[in-house]
Amino acid sequence: MGRILLILLVGFAASFAILARGKEQRFVDSVEKMVDQFTSSTAKNAAASGAYMALNQLYQNPAWRAGYSNLVIGGNALNVTVKNDSIGMTPNPFQVKISASAGNADNDNLTQVVVFDRGFQEFAVWAKDTVISVTTRDSLGIDAPQLRMLDAPFMPKIDKAVMVGDAAGQGHVYSEDGESHFHPSHGFPNGSFYHDSTASSQVANIIHVVGDLHLRDNRIVYGIFIVEGDVLIDENVQIKGVLYLPNAASRVYNRQDNSQILGGIVTWGMVDGNGYQIIVQHKPRYLYELVSNYAAANPPLRVLSWK
Repeated sequence: MGRILLILLVGFAASFAILARGKEQRFVDSVEKMVDQFTSSTAKNAAASGAYMALNQLYQNPAWRAGYSNLVIGGNALNVTVKNDSIGMTPNPFQVKISASAGNADNDNLTQVVVFDRGFQEFAVWAKDTVISVTTRDSLGIDAPQLRMLDAPFMPKIDKAVMVGDAAGQGHVYSEDGESHFHPSHGFPNGSFYHDSTASSQVANIIHVVGDLHLRDNRIVYGIFIVEGDVLIDENVQIKGVLYLPNAASRVYNRQDNSQILGGIVTWGMVDGNGYQIIVQHKPRYLYELVSNYAAANPPLRVLSWK
């Protein structure tokens, strides 16, 4: 009986020793895992901090490309490069790539951010959809294809409700007539871009077209037009202002030559000059009225991706 008891005690002791060693190893493994997670998170946080630092510099100066070299954040070596984004050798217009790498003795992390560094008001045409046969020109009348943005990477925040309210306040709300279009007269609405050109604080004409807008031959119209339907432009037409089309199904198109928009187009739909070129000359003053009164919340930089 005593020998059996001794054997049992030795067996229990061996089992407890094995369990203790297993528990100790699990504890060691757990500590090592925690340390690895900590060093990994500090590298990730340092890389993210580098990206935020670069964004802050770009916010202050869009031309900044210096980056950062050999900074130390939380025990991590940090390097940040800022370059114009590209696909192979082809640049992506107005896109900047930030690459922030941070590392310590155990872990490395790379954070990459793609930024669009222009506001929509800096373009003659800003379209979410396709742009066909459209010539864009700068404010001096010089051809400037870079002022044409098709398949826009984002659409600006524009307070349409306030615009519609201002149009109603000015008495500028128009439905389709019997011919299924609204046809403004020559010089509409008052021969000026401004609602009251004599006032000390000038306010733009805001026109809300509930259906389609049809601009007939040899007419000049003024103001910021909110068009719920399509815009059809005939020959020798001038729009001195901005076309804003908030619906994806809308289209700006023409069926005659020599039509011009002196201001800009902002549309969720397409701009189709197929067969007859549409000329859009950028007029910052008119777009400024749209931005300052109805789109002030748009940031100067847009983060397109973060990984």
